[in-house]
Amino acid sequence: MPQDPRNMSNLNINVARWHDEVVGGVDEFGAIPVTLSGDGNNNLTSLNTNNAIGDAFGRIRTSGVGNRFDVEFIYNKQADIVDEVTAGSGTATHDTDSRDVTLAVGDAANGSAAGLYSYDVPYTPGNSQLIDITGTLNFAALAEGEPFLFLRSSVTGSTVTTLYPQNEWTDNTQNNINWSYSQILSIDFQSLKVGRIRFFFSRNGVPVLTHRINNDNIRNTGFWQRPSLPAYWRIYNDDTYTYAEMGYGDTTNGVGLMLRFPVNANATMKAICGTVKSEGGLPLFDLPGFQRSANNGVTAKTVSTTLIPILSVRPAATFNSLVNRGLYIPTNYSIQANNDIRFALIFRPTLTNASWTAVDATNSGMEYDVSATALTGGTVEFSDYLAAVAGNSVSNENDGLLGRTLLKLGRTGTSDILTLAAIRTGGTNASVLSSLGWKEIR
Repeated sequence: MPQDPRNMSNLNINVARWHDEVVGGVDEFGAIPVTLSGDGNNNLTSLNTNNAIGDAFGRIRTSGVGNRFDVEFIYNKQADIVDEVTAGSGTATHDTDSRDVTLAVGDAANGSAAGLYSYDVPYTPGNSQLIDITGTLNFAALAEGEPFLFLRSSVTGSTVTTLYPQNEWTDNTQNNINWSYSQILSIDFQSLKVGRIRFFFSRNGVPVLTHRINNDNIRNTGFWQRPSLPAYWRIYNDDTYTYAEMGYGDTTNGVGLMLRFPVNANATMKAICGTVKSEGGLPLFDLPGFQRSANNGVTAKTVSTTLIPILSVRPAATFNSLVNRGLYIPTNYSIQANNDIRFALIFRPTLTNASWTAVDATNSGMEYDVSATALTGGTVEFSDYLAAVAGNSVSNENDGLLGRTLLKLGRTGTSDILTLAAIRTGGTNASVLSSLGWKEIR
């Protein structure tokens, strides 16, 4: 080392012996690529981690991450946590051999599309958000195709997608990518709606920094409308091109990787796996939220020999006039009855004669119903028995009441419903009261 590390005078030490354009994990000597700089007055002024060893905020990465979303398509298309959106002749087909999902446009018509979207993954300001996503953008092995990294934003009131062609990427060593093979794309961002975005391709287990988008000091607003967005895969047509994308976002805001073809009815892509993590942040179900609840008031429902809904809740379509993209995690329930019953918590049932009321139009994004007279379908998340003149109450705020199940407004505009339903188990009807509580992350 050319300088005494105790002397900060004119300090400029490259701990990794690594020049600025080469990035990854450790070098051939096992050194971490970190550069220390001084101001000439015995003061350490910067620690440069402008590579994969540092997160989007320049902090040295450790294993301390909070999981916000993950998915594999081992058995199905994971409909409980991933929304399937198709248009025209677009299809999404689960492949039982490769255990992934094939997305296809199906024809060359403008508007044909197929996509998979996670719930909108919460971002915590001040924490680097890390997205790792895998897929094959040219599964049909078409001869032509142009790759782009992109930033999509609607901050001006119109959706604008800024494309970064391959010859403009920071690391041109990625020019030999075969897009008919599967790729690991990593994206991290500062957000704060003004921060930097970075794109990496993983090569032999090492993330290689491929491109940066810096956003500070260049516009008078943030670079996108909101940083809490879904991980997604999507293939679609317009009049001129077929596009295959994977990344983090939706049709109005987001970042990702795109492969563009002259419009082609045979184009397909693969959605393989994805995860979103907050670096230094809490896991999704440990995030603090706004605690809210709904109940039957003092009017009991009469339960007889048919399972009927007692109380239901769902996210409203809008919250304060904006599309409601909050996440709603059920945390507790209580139920009481004057005769023996069996009760169940049912996810996504179909209700008859429901009449939805805002829980609190100003301070909650949820609605509730106590009027429905019947239900069909849905998934029973939990069930139990309750003896006469007894009560049952369960609370689990940290892990969620229903495991991975949460409530959201789906990408097709349908809200998830959670219903507490009951049926009598004895020979006498029961009068039943109940409540449901949840945590709102928005």
